[in-house]
Amino acid sequence: MELEYLESIIPREHFNIKTDGTAVENAQAMINQCHPGHTHMQLQTLGGEEAEAQMPLVQDTRALHGLMHGGVYFTVGDTITALMCAYHLEGPRQRMLTGSGSIRYLRPVESGVVKARARLKKKQKNQLFFICDFLNEQGKRVAQAKYNYFLIELPSN
Repeated sequence: MELEYLESIIPREHFNIKTDGTAVENAQAMINQCHPGHTHMQLQTLGGEEAEAQMPLVQDTRALHGLMHGGVYFTVGDTITALMCAYHLEGPRQRMLTGSGSIRYLRPVESGVVKARARLKKKQKNQLFFICDFLNEQGKRVAQAKYNYFLIELPSN
C-alpha cells in the first residue's frame, strides 16, 4: 500500500503538500516544512516495514557540549516511524498516535553524518512496534530508540 491516506491526515492550512514525486520526495517536502526539518534529516528510503534517513552533525544539531543533541535522534526516529505507520492505515478516517517512545544513547557523535535505520518489529492488531538504530559513519550504533503507535479510527460526525 502506498501513502494514499496520508493526505487526509496532513492539515492543508499548515502544509504545502507535494504529490507529484516519489513517496520519499513527497514526505521530505513535508518534513522540510516543520520541526523535523530543522534536524537537517534527509529521508533515504521509506516503506511500511523499513525506512532510513540520515542527519549531519552541523551547528544547528549540536547540544551545548558540542556533540549531536539527543533530541535530534529522537525527532528523526519518531518522524520516520510515524511515516512508516501511514503504510498501515486502512481508511481515510484512521490515524496513528504515538503511544510511547524511549531511547538509549550509547556513544557520542562529534562529527559526520548519522544514519537512522528503522524497522517494524511487530504489528499486533492496531498496534505497531518499531526499533530505530542510529549508526555513525563507522557503522557503530550510537543510539537505539523504540516507538509504539496505535492506529485509531476517528469517530463519525
